[in-house]
Amino acid sequence: MFVVILALLIIWPIAELFVMVQVADWIGFFWMLFLLFASSVAGMMILKHRGRAHWRRFRGAVDERRPPAKEAFDGIMITVGALLLIIPGFITSVIGLFLLFPPTRWLIRLVALTLFASKFKVAATTASWGNRGYGYYRGSRQPDYDIDGDAVDVTDRTDGEPLPQLRSGPESSEDQVDRNP
Repeated sequence: MFVVILALLIIWPIAELFVMVQVADWIGFFWMLFLLFASSVAGMMILKHRGRAHWRRFRGAVDERRPPAKEAFDGIMITVGALLLIIPGFITSVIGLFLLFPPTRWLIRLVALTLFASKFKVAATTASWGNRGYGYYRGSRQPDYDIDGDAVDVTDRTDGEPLPQLRSGPESSEDQVDRNP
């Protein structure tokens, strides 16, 4: 794996330079620079706007209590595609454009699912931690009643010693022990 990454780090820039020289020879040096600059600006704009839109879709899926796998995958593909557009180079820009188009994202998602679905277990859970406590969400109904109960003092143990007394109210204020670490 290390050899493959090292080869990519050496071969990729050489391939990008070769394509840049060919494009500059075909349309001119300044037009080539303009295309690279326009690609970078487009990548930044896509990253800003589409990234926010996919984050809203992701949060919407979580709020609807369904697994946000499609939204997460699309968000990652759009982010990677926009970053590849920002990097100067025509090969990276073409790969970035493939990652940005929905039909090619669908195809990449299908290939990724078939390759990796058998290797991972899928689990999803949702929880909320707000000022209303664990398990509260906007659609839940809170009960409008209190549950009353009685406490029973049990003093018998199997070894013969009494259990510690638990008291509440003003009479136990002198017995309180600071239990905070």
